[in-house]
Amino acid sequence: MDQIEQIVSGLMMPIKKEVNDAYYYGRHPEDSRKVLDELETKLSSQLARQYVKGWDAGRKALVQELQKGIGGQK
Repeated sequence: MDQIEQIVSGLMMPIKKEVNDAYYYGRHPEDSRKVLDELETKLSSQLARQYVKGWDAGRKALVQELQKGIGGQK
């Protein structure tokens, strides 16, 4: 399982719990919305971090590939 799947599955458990608890205990929808909004914010920030890490890794790999190609032509 890659990191993004781990992030999503880790945050899905609290979301499922909140939905089940809201149904079971009859919570007001606004209370659940607050919890779900916080979890959505966490998920989006973690996905954004993973995107940046992937972007940086891709740029580094491209630079290394270009350096190998340019370095042999003298």
